Amino acid sequence: MLTKKSSLSFSETNLFSPIILDFIKSDSKLLSFIDCFPNIDSLKNKLKKINFESREVLVNTVRKQYNNTSFLAGRSKDVDDNINLLLDSKTFTICTGHQLNIFISPLFLIYKITSLIAYANYLDEHIPNHRFVPCFWMATEDHDFKEINELSIYNKKYSWNLQTKNAVGNLSTHSMKDLLSDLKKVLDQSEHGRDLYNIYYHAYTANSNYADATRSIINSLFGDYGLVVVDGNCMAQKQLFSNDMKEEITTNYIFKNILDSNLSMRSIYKPMINPLKSNLFYLHNNIRSKILYNNNEYKSLCHNKEWTKKELLNEIENYPNRFSPNVFMRTLYQQSILPNVLYLGGPSEIAYWLQLLSLFNSKGKLFPVLDLRSFFIILSKSILNFYKKHNLNDADIFIDYHLKIKKIIKNISNHDDLKLKKDINDLLEIIEKKISKIHNFPLNSFRVFEKRVNNSLLQLESKIIKFEKNNNKNVLDQLSSLEQKIFTNNNPQEKSYSFIPYFIKYGPAFFNLLIEESLIFDNKYIILKENS
Repeated sequence: MLTKKSSLSFSETNLFSPIILDFIKSDSKLLSFIDCFPNIDSLKNKLKKINFESREVLVNTVRKQYNNTSFLAGRSKDVDDNINLLLDSKTFTICTGHQLNIFISPLFLIYKITSLIAYANYLDEHIPNHRFVPCFWMATEDHDFKEINELSIYNKKYSWNLQTKNAVGNLSTHSMKDLLSDLKKVLDQSEHGRDLYNIYYHAYTANSNYADATRSIINSLFGDYGLVVVDGNCMAQKQLFSNDMKEEITTNYIFKNILDSNLSMRSIYKPMINPLKSNLFYLHNNIRSKILYNNNEYKSLCHNKEWTKKELLNEIENYPNRFSPNVFMRTLYQQSILPNVLYLGGPSEIAYWLQLLSLFNSKGKLFPVLDLRSFFIILSKSILNFYKKHNLNDADIFIDYHLKIKKIIKNISNHDDLKLKKDINDLLEIIEKKISKIHNFPLNSFRVFEKRVNNSLLQLESKIIKFEKNNNKNVLDQLSSLEQKIFTNNNPQEKSYSFIPYFIKYGPAFFNLLIEESLIFDNKYIILKENS
């Protein structure tokens, strides 16, 4: 089974940007870009400020979405209970979101969900007389199909091949059948794997569109934890947001606010995303296309459609479901249709949320408490044994690969026993003392000599390392193979690896462990070890 081994500070991993490292330290430099840092007192203060009046619309919309979805073992009672709780003025949501990767495969997507569930459990326990519903926001309106259509399991790539410009949630699942057949061969190797295959098979064959299929999968895996799935691509919710969309067309308020925010931020940090003049997409006839505008002319190139400002405002009024927010506007949309007090995200998400405070203030919308989801790295027994054998510690997981090689070679060859650097320094010190006794001898000449000797020593050490690399090729080949289980193409394990192999081994116990080990209002990189 998996167990926790240890944890590292974010700074030890070299994976996080300066703005994120300052965020976790609650650095005062960020106070221009955030109205509170993540802690339970901040959240209690947000509860006093929230005023959400659209609970019936939200609950009716989510119920309808669940009613239109086919679930393998029926809808979870815990989910139904949480949906009903949303009618209560003392119930609030905490939210995370993500693109709809096929088979909800990437590890970090699972880490988002398990972190969210852990937070909901914690807040229910620590804030009396309130309830907190974990909500997963499906990015059904994204149309970057190539970002979600692949996964890799045991070094084999699986792809959903399709040509489309549609929002991914609208896609038909019919073309998933061949991919399901390929995946069945992998999942057949254990009872947990077969259970997972049944979940996938039902979701993709019993539901006609990809959004419903994804909801079905998430319910089967996480419904018993009360996780509610929300799809913002619906008429009723967009009607609530139509005035904001019309105002964006009229005033371009998003561009102006983000531009000002970025100008302030640039003196300290590099902004995550640059402001965009176009923040709305047109979603119609199976195509999602950016609305481009200049003065009073508006057009969607992919739809071959043009509007005057008046025509566009009328269409938003009558058909708000045809309009889709971009990354900036989506944050406003989420906070408009959910009673949301906490957003949990990855470092890139938190970085761009930190650009949005002035935008939210200008619109009079509640800016949520922000926090990072939990981070894990899973080390197999073979990796642990290799690290132990070659005196590598936990922090060495994240050092540069070539430095790792150097450390291993030095350990194997006992280079420290050579003490070349010390011997050379001792000798140079003796020479310097003798030269200093020579009347008026220019010490600069000695410094030049000293520099040449040290450079020559570096060259010699480099040659020794190279020689030892050749002598220990088998060890370095083993390191290279094991390194692919930690980093693939410089991407950390959580971005390149699927959760599926771990579910095949451990089943739902894998999720239970992640929830148990998730950190609340704390940030460390957690190392998990496989004991078999």
